[in-house]
Amino acid sequence: MSSTSVGTQKLSRRTMLRLSAMTAAGAVIAACAPAAQAPAAGGGASAPAADSAITLTIFDFGGDADKKIYADAHARFAETHANVTIVDNFTPVTTWSEYSNKIVTQVAGGQSPDIINIAIEGARLLQSKNILVPLDDVISADASSKELTDDVHEALIAPFNIDGNTWYIPHSWNNMVIYYNTKIFADAGLEAPKADWTWDDFLETAKTLTTGEGDNKVFGFGIPNFNFGLTPWLLTNSTYQLTDDWTQSNLNDPKVTESVQFVHDLVHVHGVAPAVEGTDTGNLFSAGRLAMSGWGHWPIQGFIANDFQDFDVVYWPRKTASTSVFGVGGWGIAKATAHQDIAWELIKELTSKTTIQATADVGVAIPARRSVAESEEFLKFPPNAKIFYESLNDTKPVASPANFNELETIFMRHMGEIMSGATAPDVGMNAAHDELTVAMEKLQG
Repeated sequence: MSSTSVGTQKLSRRTMLRLSAMTAAGAVIAACAPAAQAPAAGGGASAPAADSAITLTIFDFGGDADKKIYADAHARFAETHANVTIVDNFTPVTTWSEYSNKIVTQVAGGQSPDIINIAIEGARLLQSKNILVPLDDVISADASSKELTDDVHEALIAPFNIDGNTWYIPHSWNNMVIYYNTKIFADAGLEAPKADWTWDDFLETAKTLTTGEGDNKVFGFGIPNFNFGLTPWLLTNSTYQLTDDWTQSNLNDPKVTESVQFVHDLVHVHGVAPAVEGTDTGNLFSAGRLAMSGWGHWPIQGFIANDFQDFDVVYWPRKTASTSVFGVGGWGIAKATAHQDIAWELIKELTSKTTIQATADVGVAIPARRSVAESEEFLKFPPNAKIFYESLNDTKPVASPANFNELETIFMRHMGEIMSGATAPDVGMNAAHDELTVAMEKLQG
C-alpha cells in the first residue's frame, strides 16, 4: 500500500507496480511462525508497567519520505510512551512477493517483528502462515478505534477481512486511471474523455492522436505493462484473473481472451501503442510522446517536479462495466510479539489523521482516510482528482491469493509472449489457465 508498491524507488502501487511485471518465479516458503498465545478478548496481552523498557520492531517498506513521516509519527508516540524504543526496519524489495517472502523467512528464523506493513498482494500469505494476530477483539474493545474504520471506505477494509477476521488496518492505497495529455487533446480539437467512455471511444481517440513518424511519432496510448496495470482491461469487460473467491483460475474465460486481444491489437493491429518491451511510459508521456497512458496516483508529484502539468485523469474506458482495480496497504500485529497492546497503540498513531495527512502530502499513494482523500489540499491537482477516491464505489481488489507470486508470474510471462507477438492471445491465455490451475489446486491442498 499500497501503496502497493522500487530499486531504491518508493515501493507501492506506488512506483513498484511498474516493476511488478518483472517478478521472478519463487517458491512460497512453507515454514510458518511459531504459535503464540492469542490476545485476551477485550484488548490483548496485559500492558507492561509504564516505566518498563520496551522495544517495538517494525518490518516496513518505503523511501526517504516515508522514513521521515514514520519517524515523526514515532516521535509523537514517544510523547506518551517514553519507555518505548521503535526500531523501523525499512526493507528494499523489487516485488511484493519478494517482500512478503522475506517476512515469512525472517519469522521462521525466529526473528519476528512486532508490527508488519504489508500490501494486499502479501496479506493472505502472511495470514496463511499463522504470522499475525486477528485484530477484531482489540478493535471492538477500543472505542477510539472506531475512527479508524468510520473514516475509511469499506472497499479498503474488506480485503483485509480473511476467514472472518480482520488482520490489518489500511493506511494507503492506489488504483488505475487513464492519464491524458490535455495539450495534445486541445491541439487535436478533442474534448476531454467522458466518464462513461467506451473501449470503442478510447480506440478512436487513440487513432486520432497517433501522429508523426520516427523520433517525432506520438502514440495515442502507452500500455501499462504490469499485472496491476493490465487488470482494468479485464474488470471493464466484467472478468477477472481468478474466480471471485480467489480459488480457481479464470483465465480461460472468453472475456479474458477478448480483453487481452484488445490490448494486443493496440500494438500489433492498430499501431496506436508502442511495443511494451523497453518502453518507459512515464518518460514518453511527460515528453509529449504519448497522448494517454495508465497509472494510479504515484507519478503525479514526479510529473509536477519535472515541470509537466499538461495532464488530467479520467476513468478507464468500459466494455461492459466501469469497475476499477485497487491495491491497499495495511498494518498488522505479529502473533509472536510480547507487546500487542503497545503495538496496537502505535498502529493507531501510524494510521492517525496526522500521519495519513503527511503521507498524502507526499502525493504518491491515495490516503485510506476519506477525510484526507477528499480534502481540498489533496484534490487541488489534477483537476479531476476526485475520481481517485470516488473509484472505490465500483471496484475490485487486485487478485491476491496466498500464492500471488505464482499468479503474477504466470500471467505476466504469458502476457509477455503475447505482446511480443510470439503467441496468439487465445493460445497464450489457455496455456496460462492450465498452468495457473495447477498452482491454484496446489494452494487449495
